[in-house]
Amino acid sequence: MTVKRKKLGALLCALLATAAVAGTAAASHTGTPGVSKKQITIGGTFPFTGPAQLYKTIPAAEQAYYAYVNGKGGVFHRKINDITLDDQYDPSQTPAKTKELVEQDHVFAVVGSLGTAPVLSTWNYLNKRKIPQVLVATGDAYWGQCARHACSASKRAKPWTMGWQPDYPGEAKVYAKYILKNKPQAKIGVLYQNDAFGTNYLNGLKAGLGKHQNQIVDLESYNVGDSAQVIAAHEVAMRAKGADTFVIFATPQAAIFALVDKTAIGWSPLTLLGNVSLNRVFQLAAEANGGDVNGVISTGYNSSATVQANLPGMKLAKKIIDATGNAQLQQSFAQGDANIVYGLASAWTFVDALRHAGKNPTRASLMHALRNLNETKKNKNPFIYPGMVVKTSKTRTFPMEQLKLEKWSGGKTGDWHSFGKLYTGVH
Repeated sequence: MTVKRKKLGALLCALLATAAVAGTAAASHTGTPGVSKKQITIGGTFPFTGPAQLYKTIPAAEQAYYAYVNGKGGVFHRKINDITLDDQYDPSQTPAKTKELVEQDHVFAVVGSLGTAPVLSTWNYLNKRKIPQVLVATGDAYWGQCARHACSASKRAKPWTMGWQPDYPGEAKVYAKYILKNKPQAKIGVLYQNDAFGTNYLNGLKAGLGKHQNQIVDLESYNVGDSAQVIAAHEVAMRAKGADTFVIFATPQAAIFALVDKTAIGWSPLTLLGNVSLNRVFQLAAEANGGDVNGVISTGYNSSATVQANLPGMKLAKKIIDATGNAQLQQSFAQGDANIVYGLASAWTFVDALRHAGKNPTRASLMHALRNLNETKKNKNPFIYPGMVVKTSKTRTFPMEQLKLEKWSGGKTGDWHSFGKLYTGVH
């Protein structure tokens, strides 16, 4: 295989070199844990290290937005203190870290925690105690389906847990529609992560294909942390079974490996990539290591710091990131790090909900605000794709239900470009 593994590893390490922004706990609170006269303390778990650490610019961006809000006086004169802990994307570590946030740091809410399996490992604990577990950085269907009623993933409803982004099954149905329209005789190979995250995506693809499910000629699952060689072996198996369409439901490291290795083995299928690895920075890493990313299809819902740099929201984003003084974060934003825009957008929604939770917020009033979001028109989230809205109600439990198809072009200096109609009601 022609791929230079050392070079790829070095580039991945360089991508990971973004500073983690840490918070400090507030000891005092009145009535509601985490709420004092001058401060609201929240927290979350994220992969600052480990196989999914390419996501760590998300909490850095969230804290940058909170710092921006704090600089303007906070929310009802309270500053937001955000404590972030490293669980390495390992669900065996998340419970202890979450208990630390709740029982030692006395957080008001757990906000933005990342990863399907990590969130699932703690949602019983948090829901039992009626502690908000909100705007989790994962698009699995559970967060909407289990909002008020019991679902297949649990015997009890989980009303204190809530997502933010479009859900994975709905996203996968969009890919199914694209395949059936543009390559109706496709022979599909699917690479998916071997956990609830990957299964959510896979189930959505199957549902979207409907009676055409038999066009899936090979399903290959990988484990978090698998090497590029292991990913390549899965691709060799797909090609041997005649797959001419490649669907990747993978976290960034595995997705980069997959994009590089399919080129290395001389395989040129129609390629569709889950949004969680859409990030321009990741595609540039694949291109830099010999991967041909041109023509890859994905979906997006946030504005682009590169293609849409002149949008008011992207100008605001740049201002906020520049204010951090973090050169690595600034460079990553300039390169089009979509995770930074995601973090800003999610943090914007939290602050919006906190304002609507009242001058003396409680955990219940926060959940009420989050279940009744209306980020449209004058209250529009500035960081999401133009024409999209963030909204919730009794019948709309996923805040984001819109997606736009994206296609990569331009090779090593390329970018994502949106095309086609705006998909709505995605779930």
